[in-house]
Amino acid sequence: MRISWRLPLLLSACVLAGQLFHLAPLADAVTGAVPAHVRLVHPAGHVLLAPFTLLADWLNGSPARELKGFLVWALAAYALARIARPRPGGRGLVRRVLREALPCALFVVALAVFVAWGAFVPRPIPRLAADDGDILVFDLHSHTDASHDGRPGFGPAENAAWHARAGFDAAFVTDHNTTTAIRAWLAAPPPEAFRLLPGVELSLSGLHLLALGSAREIPVAPFRDRWDATGVLIRALAAGDTTATLPRAGGGRAAATAGSPSDAPFLVASLPEYWEHHWGTDVDTLVAWGVRGMEVWTTSPRAMDLPPARRREVAARCRRDGLAMFAATDMHGLGYTASAWNVTRIRGWRRLDAGPLAAVLVARFRREGADASEPVVLRRWLPETRVQAVVAVPLNLVLLLRTASPAHDAALLGWVWLPALLLSLRRRTPRP
Repeated sequence: MRISWRLPLLLSACVLAGQLFHLAPLADAVTGAVPAHVRLVHPAGHVLLAPFTLLADWLNGSPARELKGFLVWALAAYALARIARPRPGGRGLVRRVLREALPCALFVVALAVFVAWGAFVPRPIPRLAADDGDILVFDLHSHTDASHDGRPGFGPAENAAWHARAGFDAAFVTDHNTTTAIRAWLAAPPPEAFRLLPGVELSLSGLHLLALGSAREIPVAPFRDRWDATGVLIRALAAGDTTATLPRAGGGRAAATAGSPSDAPFLVASLPEYWEHHWGTDVDTLVAWGVRGMEVWTTSPRAMDLPPARRREVAARCRRDGLAMFAATDMHGLGYTASAWNVTRIRGWRRLDAGPLAAVLVARFRREGADASEPVVLRRWLPETRVQAVVAVPLNLVLLLRTASPAHDAALLGWVWLPALLLSLRRRTPRP
């Protein structure tokens, strides 16, 4: 056997071993169980480009520490491959360094192009599909270009199109401190429009708070600098009275209007802020003020750094206090794979427009708490310790092979063997 066949055989063995020890690609974000009645569907382009799409999907849902770790592991693998390759002798050190400069530069450029492709280019992505027409798949937390950090050109129509591609039936639009985009969409939705639901993300004192079910503008400036001022706003929102109790920025109070808990938006603490800035007794305070939901899995890089032990604590608290718990994409128009969905069953939801559907969902969140919906995510391994974090990248790449579909594995084998066979034929072709 020629040495040139060893790498294709090794890679093929890894692909086949992954299929032999196959795992379901979807998991409940809290229990890790395989969710019932939903499955992943992949477009043909996703399968054909398997080495690139699978890796990009994983990177899109990775914690910040693993994104950094991926770059380190990629550069280390490149360096080892260059060191291990056969080299003719008799060359000086300077000449060897110069000869390595071009391949190294090409590798870095190729890596940058791949990362940019995965983050910025609309590409084939997996879609969550339900086996029951009464199952509703929704996103809790997404943005448009009305947010200060939304991708330019990612308006409500683009937000709706992305969610539809990813298998969502509805999505709350929660722009930062403004409802201009969702109000404009709800005022004149296109025919057969995707259901974008009203909401807003409020930037407060070390806290990002989702207010779901209402498209009203909520003033945040007087309440974002102090924790006690944040509490004033949260209690007012929870009571359904956003004007009677809110101080004006210039002093005094707004004119009183009637409000009731039934008019209140549903309040959800967003990751990573409550974990980074208000962990512990502050979470109890938020619940006492009227926060009734918690994000337990949010696929922004900083939020994914939430330690698994802390996620279990949040889930236990939600079970204890009857709080709803959610997965969220926090989509800003960057990174095109959805790796988190929320699944619930609502009989006849397809007959409801966006406004009534939002009201039904909010009522369910209040009534059923932790059982209102199931947070479903793409399966990944999350390290518990710093030592585990060092090997998180290779272990997750192994998991990627174990969760790949048979069609993806066939495509991976094609990507392994086709270049090897072409190279072999080229070596055998006699030169004129």
